Amino acid sequence: MHDTWAARDLPVLDATVALLEQSYMVTVTDIATRTGLDIADVARALEALDPTYVDFRKTTTGGDARFWYVFKVTPEARRAVGQWPSAQALAGRLAEELAAAAEDESDQQRQGLLAYAARLVGDTLRDATVRAAAHVLSPAFGGAPQPELGQPVPEPAADPGGEAPSLVPLPELPELLRPERPVPETTAVTSAQPETTSPLPLPEPEAAADEADTDLDLAQSRHDAASAV
Repeated sequence: MHDTWAARDLPVLDATVALLEQSYMVTVTDIATRTGLDIADVARALEALDPTYVDFRKTTTGGDARFWYVFKVTPEARRAVGQWPSAQALAGRLAEELAAAAEDESDQQRQGLLAYAARLVGDTLRDATVRAAAHVLSPAFGGAPQPELGQPVPEPAADPGGEAPSLVPLPELPELLRPERPVPETTAVTSAQPETTSPLPLPEPEAAADEADTDLDLAQSRHDAASAV
């Protein structure tokens, strides 16, 4: 089986991740221009990388792959090209750097120690080195999830329902809308009212008639007396 990862797929993936930092989408033509690969090879690489590494979408162009495009890449793609660190990549990189330092060392004793350390980190103690690298990359504040370490992001907590209690007690809304009214002064209003007097009692009808008859008799008597004189 022909290995296409190093020669085709990884360069295409690396170019895709880099180009998506500059645009919201990347066409097959853009990737081919950056990598120097043929349009057909880029399209085949993207088909192999989809959906684990890329979100590859084909437009209705009658089979013409020039305008097919990548909409986004996955966290696995960013780790594969080294944009996001991983514990395995960090351990491997450390072993490579130790081996390179051993080759550049002129002192034989130090050269032997560096080569031995590179073999321990990259081979004999690789599992322990990967675990140590994971602890180094892990957050130091409360264990927040790290996408570069493959830790899943927790689901949002369910809403328990109901209204959250107010921190400040508020009056009822009608009280807020009710205008303020001045308190009336009872003493002033009472003193301002005029005093009322009860009307004089009216005489009874029978008593009024008797009084009228008496006045009439008195007048007649006076008339008779005047005539006699």
